[in-house]
Amino acid sequence: MDCKEKKKNTKQFLALTSLEVEEFDLLLEAFEPRWIRYYRYHNLDGSHRKHPRTKEHGNAALQGTEQKLFFLLVYLKNNSLQQYHAASFGVSQAKVSRIVKTLLEILNETLKSMKLTPYRDGESLQRVLADHPDKIFSYDGTDRSIGRNVDQDAQEVEFSGKHHGHKVKNLLLCDDSQYIHYMSPTFPGSAHDKAICDEFPITLPFGSVLRQDLGFLGHIVDGVTVEQPHKTPRKGELTFAQKLFNKMFAGLRVVVEHANSGVKRLKIVKDKIRVHSTEFRDKVMLAACALHNLRVRSAGRAYA
Repeated sequence: MDCKEKKKNTKQFLALTSLEVEEFDLLLEAFEPRWIRYYRYHNLDGSHRKHPRTKEHGNAALQGTEQKLFFLLVYLKNNSLQQYHAASFGVSQAKVSRIVKTLLEILNETLKSMKLTPYRDGESLQRVLADHPDKIFSYDGTDRSIGRNVDQDAQEVEFSGKHHGHKVKNLLLCDDSQYIHYMSPTFPGSAHDKAICDEFPITLPFGSVLRQDLGFLGHIVDGVTVEQPHKTPRKGELTFAQKLFNKMFAGLRVVVEHANSGVKRLKIVKDKIRVHSTEFRDKVMLAACALHNLRVRSAGRAYA
């Protein structure tokens, strides 16, 4: 599978990578110098070189920085079996995992340098978002499927009774353009949204509006107006006005659901991830959020 050939078919390229050709080229421009600097002292599989090197072998399977970035994005977008991915790019199956881990690290560094990576420190948001024009934010949790752990205790921790499966979870904070400003640490599926935000609190500029669902019931942020739907009382029912408010509020808060959907354009976070490393799972989610932000900021997209 050759990147230059696939670029000629823009619809197919978008389906393979989740990015338009122009967005890919913008990312490549920032990715390339970081890859060149890395390649000088490291092999493609991450091992250190005995002597610095500047040029690739003429018969390298993944020739050129463009092909390597394409290799990684196709892997993240499609979550294909490593044997299938290896056959598609003419490398061995054993190398796919090592190459992906190496390139993913460089991709995350690149996205961070482009200021597209969500912040992980919730306490710094007040300073970071001080100049945000609207100061209206939506907060929600999103989970993704993982394989069942062989350890019985780990199974219980990772099992989400709400979604009936083994999961890991993150909290995401976005604005009305669906741009994701904050991503919490990765938690096992049994963790409750309110418990996560209590352990890792966020701060927002004074006078902001925070929209959240009933999973955050009781969560407040100093100096911030918190909006959330009315909860149906036990053995009771909501009034007509409360039902109307809930319906209107759902229409406003759906922006964070769209943001979650945008992140999960990458099937590696939408489908069950087959990698067991918790660090890799977190890095993949971080890259998925940053690539979503790249699409949101793209002039050719229809984001509000």
